[in-house]
Amino acid sequence: MTDAGVFPFPVKGEVAAFHGELYAARAAVGLWPCVELLPEPGRPAPEGLAPREAADGSVGYPVAPEHLEAWYAVTWTFRWRGELFECSAATPTALEGDYLGSDEHFAKEHLKRLFTDYYGVFPRDEATELEQHHEDLLQPLHALVRRLAEVDHFRPTTYAVHRGRTYPAAAEADASGLISLTTGDDRPEDLVADPRDPSGEHFLATPEQLDAWYRTYWTFRWEGGPFDAVGTVDGGLKGIYTGGSWGFADNWQLTDESDPNGAYTRYTATVDLDGVTDLEQHRTDLLPKQ
Repeated sequence: MTDAGVFPFPVKGEVAAFHGELYAARAAVGLWPCVELLPEPGRPAPEGLAPREAADGSVGYPVAPEHLEAWYAVTWTFRWRGELFECSAATPTALEGDYLGSDEHFAKEHLKRLFTDYYGVFPRDEATELEQHHEDLLQPLHALVRRLAEVDHFRPTTYAVHRGRTYPAAAEADASGLISLTTGDDRPEDLVADPRDPSGEHFLATPEQLDAWYRTYWTFRWEGGPFDAVGTVDGGLKGIYTGGSWGFADNWQLTDESDPNGAYTRYTATVDLDGVTDLEQHRTDLLPKQ
């Protein structure tokens, strides 16, 4: 995909290695944490992958990150008259670059200005030290997936403890006062199978049969505003704004997920995990007080 002897390609973008082949790539929107491979026109589709059409009509081939050998962002730099540039466009005969140096006199004398930045277009044979740079995207993605999995994607969850074992449980008792536990292959002998569950993986317990019954949930702050976490979306943390400032919701363009009939009002945001502060887990005990 690259031929530095002629000109850099891609000049800027993402590349993934799959079965020993390099492809242009991008994050698969709405299918996180998958990566989409984007073969060039006329190139065979990646073997074993199904095509997926994006909202803009482009077609990619989603692949789970564990099946990739690499995924990285590509940039190129070069020097012209000893000064450093980041390549922004290229042809076989010329390179366009954004100036990375700090010599104001040089920039004003030789370069064009766009707002506060300087750039130039230079003959290819005048450029020196043309160099490709990689920013690894795959290992940070693996780390984020592990980080989210360790806390069950920050979803509010209810648990019950029976005879020292912890099971996912219903958040409310049924009309008979019984609590449903998801036991999987375990079959607690002193509990009654839930007749409403054909899979046989749910059992019913009275509050007296449980060592504990509790709900866990997460809160956090983003841009100083308080939120209740409700889970993750495409690797970001989604939360419901719990503050009382409409101005905050408007200023940060929170998503209005209110009931059209006015039964409830809520604003949500999905934010990068690294932008979150005061992330804290809470526990609410549900067993009746003795």
